[in-house]
Amino acid sequence: MSQGSHIGRYRLIRKLGNGGTSVVYLGHDPVEDREVVLKLFKQAFLYDPKNGKQNRRQLEIEAALAGKLVHPNIVTTYEAVISDSMSYIVMEYVAGGTLEKHIYPDNLLPLDRVVAYMYKCCRALNYAQFNGVIHRDIKPANLLLANPDEIKIADLGAAVRTDLEDTQNSVGSPNYMSPEQVRGDELTHSTDIYSLGVVMYRLLTGRSPYTPKNLAHLYQQILHEMPIPPTQHRTNLPPQLERIVMIALQKKPGDRFATWGDFGNQLAALGHFEKSDMEINENEKFTALRKLKMFQDFTDIELWELLRVGEWQKQPAKTLLLREGELGDAFFILADGGVTVSRNNRLLNTLSSGSIFGEMSYTSRKQMPRSASITATTEVTVMKILPGQLDQLSDRCQLHFNQVFLSTLADRLRVSDDRLAKIAT
Repeated sequence: MSQGSHIGRYRLIRKLGNGGTSVVYLGHDPVEDREVVLKLFKQAFLYDPKNGKQNRRQLEIEAALAGKLVHPNIVTTYEAVISDSMSYIVMEYVAGGTLEKHIYPDNLLPLDRVVAYMYKCCRALNYAQFNGVIHRDIKPANLLLANPDEIKIADLGAAVRTDLEDTQNSVGSPNYMSPEQVRGDELTHSTDIYSLGVVMYRLLTGRSPYTPKNLAHLYQQILHEMPIPPTQHRTNLPPQLERIVMIALQKKPGDRFATWGDFGNQLAALGHFEKSDMEINENEKFTALRKLKMFQDFTDIELWELLRVGEWQKQPAKTLLLREGELGDAFFILADGGVTVSRNNRLLNTLSSGSIFGEMSYTSRKQMPRSASITATTEVTVMKILPGQLDQLSDRCQLHFNQVFLSTLADRLRVSDDRLAKIAT
């Protein structure tokens, strides 16, 4: 296709790359008036006699993820089109290139920049896991520089939804594959932790953790040989930084960081960001709930019960927390911060600390399509609760929570009624 041609509504500006599976273009979206990246898949890739079925399934997964993950450190997928005549993905354009140019000894980044980038990757992958997604192909080519301070994770085409997909699949790039990927074992977020550890090793040393003779030898090294400590390649590395890399590169998933929060907090201790940005300790949770008007009559014992049944997260502004139309079976308590409520890109409401959203999942006790999208306007602290988790509470605490829950919803309905009455008059 030539400059000035169109794919769908998008005008092509220039070709960015041509690979075995797709051609990538820079394009312009006239509706949103923004530059975008269009990844046009080759039909031979999608209809290959041997792997075509798997390739199409991979594209369907990426299409299903379109718009689901909205985070400042994840490349946004705007649209995915799959048809017999043409299949393509439309993504956010990130102009700064990839981290690939910084994995060589003569072009290494400053240490503080590496720590900051890896920390932001931890936050993004923590958010992805929170939404049931494992990337499975973390490598420098998939880490894009938005500006000198920002990084974005790209290419979720290899990702899986842990609630929908078979995670027993070794998709990935050989140099960055975890031992469990090589073996074809079931994958968890720990495989991404390992792969990010390999990326970090290369950014710090300019060398690969392994020196194989061929692909089979590489797999053997990944499975059985621990990499040379980074300080043997770069003597001025801080010991704490080496320790973080080596924990991420452990052969057994159970020996690595248990969570992205653990990984990120170790990096935070070396950088200039708050340790609590990713993880909320028990005392912080208690304090957050105690400040909320809806829980002011709870006893301390009831509050401690409640804070332990949900999953807590901190997420930055502009993060999409719920997506309109998507099935969900959890509801959320906004412990701190603010969010917008929108439908069909129209603002319906704003919510602040103490609000509940996604509540239809609790009242119906089954998966329900989300009636609106919820997006963070500030950094937020949210508590995600599956209805069944409340069954773990004592009878007294359950009763008290149900009273508060219904009272909160009644207050919201009253506000909505008042707003409609004003509009009517």
